[in-house]
Amino acid sequence: MKPVAEFHNAHIILDMPSPAAEEIKRIRERLRDEFRASLPVEITLAGSSGIGVLEPGQDPGEVFSILDAIGAETAPITGAFGSVLRFPGTDIFVFTLQEEGPFRLLHQRIADSGLRFQQSPFPYTPHCTLSSCSPVSESEAEEIYRLQVPGEFILDTLSVVSMYVDEAGQARVPVLHQVRLAGAAV
Repeated sequence: MKPVAEFHNAHIILDMPSPAAEEIKRIRERLRDEFRASLPVEITLAGSSGIGVLEPGQDPGEVFSILDAIGAETAPITGAFGSVLRFPGTDIFVFTLQEEGPFRLLHQRIADSGLRFQQSPFPYTPHCTLSSCSPVSESEAEEIYRLQVPGEFILDTLSVVSMYVDEAGQARVPVLHQVRLAGAAV
């Protein structure tokens, strides 16, 4: 993939595989969150919480090389959704993950890699966003809290994406780089 000259609102994510990704998209559509429904279904490793987005001005080739090395040494992660969480003081609802350890370890490994990130005011919380529409009534919130997506999934693709809204108001999320998690399971 051709390196970009500058990172703009660049997140590092784990791509959610099928069929879990399609189920999350259906939930987003049912919750009438058109903006969120247009975004990829993923678990953020760097961007919205913990370490922030990639700091502009870094050499993309070096950034991608570091992430390639991390991916080569990291085993695919088996995950399962936990309960729904509403971030305090917001109308942002997310699925938590039953076992956060592997996500926190990978997040920390990226944080310690030498890459530079902009600051985020929020602590790292591994999650998959369901909806961020406002306002949400109490009855709507109670319905969201009851949502479930059973079963396990395997996350094996780490991506660097740039997130922005174009002049027409459409969400754009070009993939700048992808790497397979290919390390041996521990």
